[in-house]
Amino acid sequence: MRCPHCKNKAFIRSSEALSDLTRKQYYQCSNIYCGHTFTAMQSISETIVPSNCPDPKVNIPFSPNTKRITQTC
Repeated sequence: MRCPHCKNKAFIRSSEALSDLTRKQYYQCSNIYCGHTFTAMQSISETIVPSNCPDPKVNIPFSPNTKRITQTC
């Protein structure tokens, strides 16, 4: 990610899980003259290819472009 002020690279210094699908990340700008420190959120937003071992407690919506394959036995 880039610093929104000086546009230099910003690095994740730490992060914390807020849920199984969301993390809060703490960034620090690499430009010592800028010194901006900020947070960003990372979250899982949609499924492109479904898991082969899904957790029934996890509900991630499917991407509109996902082709769902129904298995028949």
